Amino acid sequence: MYPNFHKFTLAVPNRCKWVQQIIDENRDTIQNPEGYRKLDGEILYVHTKLHPWGKERRRCYVHLYYNAHAAAAAVDGFTEELLTYKEELERGQIISGHEDAYKTFFTIKETPVRGRKVLNNEVIEKYRNRYAGFFVILTNDIKDPVETLRVYRNKDEKCFDNLKNQLDMKRLRIHSSASMDGRLFVQFIALIFMSALRKRCAKPDSSTNTRFVNSY
Repeated sequence: MYPNFHKFTLAVPNRCKWVQQIIDENRDTIQNPEGYRKLDGEILYVHTKLHPWGKERRRCYVHLYYNAHAAAAAVDGFTEELLTYKEELERGQIISGHEDAYKTFFTIKETPVRGRKVLNNEVIEKYRNRYAGFFVILTNDIKDPVETLRVYRNKDEKCFDNLKNQLDMKRLRIHSSASMDGRLFVQFIALIFMSALRKRCAKPDSSTNTRFVNSY
């Protein structure tokens, strides 16, 4: 996106090593009073860092957020992910997109009595204690962290919710992680098409409007 001078605002997973490094550097100071913010009644602590990106060292902003109230929910969500990965490993149903998680959180050991043991509880506990409640947004566009989060939620999450509603996906009626990955991929492709159509409809010479696009 950067070589083509596109502006972007995207969330970055906490499993990325460089993200964990930023969290580690600011964990003890992010809850200082100067980092306190409110967004739609939600209490957040924020920190913004200028982050040169890519070989050309283009300017980006890394916005780090901490939500103490969301930390417990983040732990539960992380546990659910781990159980999914554990089931995949135990069944031998390896998914390429989950390989980083396998390497980070699991150590596979075969024992005659207990069978296959896969969880690396020490690493898992460390991750929970250190990274739950944190999330990061990377952007080359918006310097203010609250405005960045507002834009991200309004555009990405609202569009994703709209997509789920239009495709009857308020609930993901699936029974395996492979099916979930496939369905999310279809959603992602559909979202690209819808974004392109909305952009085309926004042009002054377009005879099609967004309401027409959303009806399909």
